[in-house]
Amino acid sequence: MTAPTDDLHSELDRIASDPETRALFRAELDRAIAEHFSQAAELTAFIEAATGALHTLVRLPAGEQAA
Repeated sequence: MTAPTDDLHSELDRIASDPETRALFRAELDRAIAEHFSQAAELTAFIEAATGALHTLVRLPAGEQAA
């Protein structure tokens, strides 16, 4: 769902002009960014662990190399 352009501009003007609203907006934005990075780090760790497990399962006999 998207807000009409006029509503969006009004909200952005309100955030920009009111120091308390701006502080709350920035705090929420910081929280959302931190959460995103945390989730990305968790996903990266999961993928790296899965990659290691797959490498363990698919190891070639000694001396052989994959094409």
